[in-house]
Amino acid sequence: MSQSPIGKKITPENTDRYRQGWKALNRLLHEDRSFSGFERNCAYLNIKGNRFSDISSASGFDFLDDSRALAYIDWDFDGDLDLWMTGRTAPRVRYLRNNSDKKHNWLAIKLIGNGTTTNRDAIGAKVKIYLQNQNIPLIRRLNAGDSFLSQSSQWLHFGLGKKELIDKIIIDWPGDDPEEHSNVEISRFYIATQGVGGLKEWKTKPSRNELPPSKPNNVKPDSTARIVLSSRLSLPPIYINSNGIEEELDREVLKGPLLLNLWTSWCAPCVAELSEWSRSESRIRDKGLRILALNVEENGESGVKKIKRKTDFPFGIKLGTTKTVRNLDFFQRSQLDRWLPTPVPSSFLIDKFGRVAVIYKGPVAIDQLMQDVELLETESSVWRDFSVPFDGKWIGSHPSGDPLKVNSQFVDHNEIDEGLKYLERHVSIAEKIPNEDPIELADIYLVLGVMLKENQELNKAIEIFKKARKKNPDDFRIHFELGNVLLIKNELEDSLASLNTAKKINPIDEQLKRMLGEAHYKLANSLLLENDINRAISSYKNALSSNPNQLSAANKLAITLASTKDIKYQKPKEALALASRLCEMTKNRNPDYLDTLSIAYAANNNYTSAKETALKAIELWKQNNNENRINAALNRIKDFESRLLKTQNK
Repeated sequence: MSQSPIGKKITPENTDRYRQGWKALNRLLHEDRSFSGFERNCAYLNIKGNRFSDISSASGFDFLDDSRALAYIDWDFDGDLDLWMTGRTAPRVRYLRNNSDKKHNWLAIKLIGNGTTTNRDAIGAKVKIYLQNQNIPLIRRLNAGDSFLSQSSQWLHFGLGKKELIDKIIIDWPGDDPEEHSNVEISRFYIATQGVGGLKEWKTKPSRNELPPSKPNNVKPDSTARIVLSSRLSLPPIYINSNGIEEELDREVLKGPLLLNLWTSWCAPCVAELSEWSRSESRIRDKGLRILALNVEENGESGVKKIKRKTDFPFGIKLGTTKTVRNLDFFQRSQLDRWLPTPVPSSFLIDKFGRVAVIYKGPVAIDQLMQDVELLETESSVWRDFSVPFDGKWIGSHPSGDPLKVNSQFVDHNEIDEGLKYLERHVSIAEKIPNEDPIELADIYLVLGVMLKENQELNKAIEIFKKARKKNPDDFRIHFELGNVLLIKNELEDSLASLNTAKKINPIDEQLKRMLGEAHYKLANSLLLENDINRAISSYKNALSSNPNQLSAANKLAITLASTKDIKYQKPKEALALASRLCEMTKNRNPDYLDTLSIAYAANNNYTSAKETALKAIELWKQNNNENRINAALNRIKDFESRLLKTQNK
């Protein structure tokens, strides 16, 4: 179970572990694996308040279920509590009837609040029963929930044992005064309505809740399935073994109508299926269907020769690779909630665009295959009716397939390059399909661009982000990511253009402000090298406007205003104010900023303060043995002393 990082120091490492825990838990769910390792359910009996006894087996409670929720209720109104239990595995719901032979006394009360001072369901109310000659009451509180994702009956049930007389009952209503009731008989159902006075006995009606006992009938697992995808998705990269070399099949080869089949020679259903297709060659070719059978054995050459001798297989047959099996397995997992391994045989029916339309787990009958080929050209609104096993009415628009789910399978298994290939393959196909949603396509381009950026393929990332921008020019994320990549490549003018467009869409994004500050700062440094002082000063100011915490920009601006030789741009007082503020913010512990302050003092003809400040900077640089900066500062001090002497001589 994933451990929350709250309470610990929240670090990137702790956060990653937290996310990894949830991913592992999610994988357990999808792979039909048990949280508890198939431990049996447990039941414990309270022994007179002193200890508990394990009665799991004796009570019949110890099912080998992956149980999750438990709720209690007197379902048959016979005075003892029965149980309803849910499980993550089948059976999903169990009714456990209490058939105990011992009949002790009991009392059940249902509370109804007045709807003003107390809620109508009386959640939070407390009932105390005082038995005769017993000072300590039996207490139950009505809660809004019990156990995990459960709500038990609102009847409050009290087991009285052999006690036969009740002295009084006190009901503590939330938000109101308690009510006391007496003259209450045992082994009865009562309804207590707040403010009405007295308890009203409730009589049971003839039972309509009788549930006959049954024995679990575990259905044998069947790995065969026909899965019609409601929205088609591009086929992942497919590889073959060609004379010992792994080659990726060209996308054009994988355009349909095509049936891509995985088989092995030791698999009897595989051989039977290939034989049936061989006998039905004319029917298959009349439908315009091609078949490509990939043998996925470790040493498949002999298997291919064997099947050709046995069936004279008339369609394409090649050696698949483990990478092909893995890619197709990731694909089918992305489309299904149960992540079960891809069996052999398995087949994938592909349409004319190279998209998977149907997945067959196990053999597919030739008649079913021919029917599905005919359906390949139907409208999506018609096609999706075949993706569900029952009739109904669609209340929403037809959703598009999500290639990002396929990509996430590759990413989760650290197959980043294959995930990139898949998304590139998908967008190249999607661009040729009429009426594709440009916004959805832009989202796919965006993810692809981010992955390319993280893979250091910056030129391709820029190209992809520009395609995304063309599809959805109003998406903040696209302009931001494009500006980011351009900034990494030091294409500063283009980066700023993209980032400023993002700013128009979302001017308050803090990450964008920091990035704009960095882009302006880099541009200013570049302009300064080109001696374009005016634009450099403007860019430094833009950097500070975007990100006031960018102290390096303030430092460079102060140096420029104080030391530029162009009189038009000299602003010594502004430089002194900036440098003073920098030293104040860093508590005079940053030698670089102290050095800038000394230059600003000198620009304002305060050579004494300039020398004193430079000496402070030198002392700090000595701690880091920064000889270059020390020597430069010493030379400036000589200049300060010379200028001071000239001033005094005047």
